[in-house]
This record gives sequence, structure tokens and C-alpha cells, in this order.
Amino acid sequence: MSRSRQILFLTAITALLAVSCVPVKRVSYVQSDSQMIFHGEPADIRIRPGDELYVRIGSADEQPVNLGGEGGRAGSDARMLTYVVNEEGQIKLPMVGRVKIDGYTLEEASDKIEESLDEYLYMPSVFLRFMNAKVTVLGEVGRPGSYMFDYKNINVLQAIGYAGDIGEFGNRRNVLIIREEGGVRHKKYIDLTRGSTLESEWYNLKSGDIVFVEPLGRKKWGMATVPYNLILTFLTTSLVIYNFVQNQ
Repeated sequence: MSRSRQILFLTAITALLAVSCVPVKRVSYVQSDSQMIFHGEPADIRIRPGDELYVRIGSADEQPVNLGGEGGRAGSDARMLTYVVNEEGQIKLPMVGRVKIDGYTLEEASDKIEESLDEYLYMPSVFLRFMNAKVTVLGEVGRPGSYMFDYKNINVLQAIGYAGDIGEFGNRRNVLIIREEGGVRHKKYIDLTRGSTLESEWYNLKSGDIVFVEPLGRKKWGMATVPYNLILTFLTTSLVIYNFVQNQ
């Protein structure tokens, strides 16, 4: 084989290897060579109108109370209901009626409801938790679908983690978030490899958000299924055999 042909052959093999491998920087999250200090606002963990709360009430001498107040929705257990905080920041519970909890943390709201129940129950206990976040994750992830979360705040990395992480051919640099607010749909592309993304207002997701992970270019062109190892083995073996025959 002439030298020019050998160079051409090796160049082809190098190119094949290049397209068959995904660079580390394409699969790494939040890349930064320097220390990152964030000054963003803390996550909002206070109760607001529109929040959906899981409520469980019990007492020292009774089983959990079978709730049936206004706005309650039964879960798999009839004693477990969720309540939506109305525009006035209230939920309506049996026995005590409306209780204003807007602006309270879960612990503060539990204490307030327990105080309201003191005259009806012996040593009442109230357990609250957020049932807010429903996020849909689609595209190049392990388990695309819709996910419910029993806490108020979830960020995009957590949501992708629940969906089985981004696959080998997912584009971490161009993740689309679709959000609907006030009847208006907003779109935002974020780069999960950039440290600045952690400070973005789109980093923390809201209930109803849709996250779509686009495929890399090579997947779009159907190159994900090419048997690169088999091709490379064939070419390498052919070169060895050819050189052996030439030298005989």
C-alpha cells in the first residue's frame, strides 16, 4: 500500500473514531474551572394561594380524623385528602372551618391548625406536606413521562434524575423548558453544562413545566445505531492482512 493510501486510510479510521465517541464535555453537568458563589433567592417554602396540601389530622386517643372539608380530594386512603389553598390563603377543614395559612411554613401552619382543633380533639396532631409539583420530562432521557413530587420546589436536574438521567445521545447544552403562566406559554433553552444555569430563574421548575431533552446531531442523522466497533475491527483486520500479503 502506498504511503498516500495509508495516510488516507488512517485518516478515515480517525474520523470514524471521532464521530463514534461522545466528548466528556457533552455529558458533564455544570462545568466550571473556578469557585462558584451563588446569590440567588432562597427557595419559596411558604404556603401560597394555589398550593395543594396533603393534610392528616390525628389525636392522642383517636385514629386519624376522616377529613371531608371543602376542597378536599381523597387519595388512595379515604383519610388522606389534599386541599388547595384558595385565593384568600385559606383551607376549609371539618370542625374548625376556614383556616388562613397563607405565608406560613408547613410547621407554622400545622401549629395553627392544632390550636384551632384543641377544643375538639385531645392533643391534636396535624401533618402537612406540599403536593404541588407535576413535571413532564421528554426526549433523550431514561424514563420519559410525567412525575408528581410531594414537595413544593424541584429543580431541572432533580427532575431529569427522576426520569433516569439524560442518555448518551441527549444534548445537555440545549434543554428546552416550556412553562405556561397566565394563559401564556413561554419557552427557554438552558445549558446544563454551564455553572451560571444554577442561578437562572428557569433552574427551579414550576408545576406543569415540560422539560424536553433534544438529541445530539449524530442521533438526529441516525448515526446512533451504526456498528462502529464492528466497522473499525473489519478495517483494522483488513489493513493487517493487506500489509502481511504485501510483505510476502
